Amino acid sequence: MDFERFDKLACTDRVTLLTALELLWQNGRMMIQTEDVSTLTAGCAAGVGNFYTMEKLHEVVTVCKELASLETAELIHCLRCSGMKMKVPGADEEGICPICGGELEYGDDEPLDDGGVYDWTCPHCGATGKEGYDKVFDRHYDVQDGDGNPYPDLSEGAQDTALAVPETVECPPSPGTAEVLVVDGGRTNTLPPEDIAGLNAHFPRDDWGEYFWGFTCFSRQDYAKVVPLDGVDEIMLGVQCIEGGCLCEMAICWHMLSSEPVPRLEMFNEAWPLFQAPTFVSVLKHLTQMSQNHAPTPDEVSALLIAHGFSDRSDRPLGTANE
Repeated sequence: MDFERFDKLACTDRVTLLTALELLWQNGRMMIQTEDVSTLTAGCAAGVGNFYTMEKLHEVVTVCKELASLETAELIHCLRCSGMKMKVPGADEEGICPICGGELEYGDDEPLDDGGVYDWTCPHCGATGKEGYDKVFDRHYDVQDGDGNPYPDLSEGAQDTALAVPETVECPPSPGTAEVLVVDGGRTNTLPPEDIAGLNAHFPRDDWGEYFWGFTCFSRQDYAKVVPLDGVDEIMLGVQCIEGGCLCEMAICWHMLSSEPVPRLEMFNEAWPLFQAPTFVSVLKHLTQMSQNHAPTPDEVSALLIAHGFSDRSDRPLGTANE
């Protein structure tokens, strides 16, 4: 799929495109690529068959297969540049008070190199704040209510979503001695011999030198502002290839439970052999130890993975977040 076809679907058949994107995000790129159209269509029919004809489901699956062939950067480009406007649920809205939902009145502006800042006042509730633009509307910040109190008030139990980088993570390096290879201009380690020996029984191949342990953290990805996430944050990790794609992967997703972000491991059965890889066994061991005191944060898990030889493939390095 190229941008022209994506944009045409966004403008003329958004239902098909959105359904195909949802199918891709729910099942994963690898699964969509490996299953044939008839199998996927049958699976969709079992779940949403009452809402679509078989002909329409076949069209949705065909589009989903095309989307699965795109690299992540290409898909993000299509989402950003097409006629499809996407917004994270609950995100700030331009010109709307984040406290009461009233229409804002603007004051002085402060131009910046890549956008600008506008002071605003809400005539309905008296709140004040600044509206930031990064060429387009970004978010509200420095918000105060009519009495001059910060909003939201973090002193009353609300938790800051910014996660601090752990100073140290005490754990041994991953087993074995790995060679160093170059991936997209960066240096990383190939899979340790012990991991290869176990994984080869499930994924027999001769090109193990092109594979490595890698991961991405959703909150440190460029697309985090435009792609919705069913949760607080997510780390995708697994055995990746220098040519792109992955052999198998899993996700650690943070969901709100009792007002706290709690991690949950999610994976398809194709990734179960990773539980036999010594590197991942060691990761789980140290995650278990860490969890005895508190629920590990995305940054803590990222640091733990790096300590075990994983390559951090996130768009921004550990310790940074979306601004």
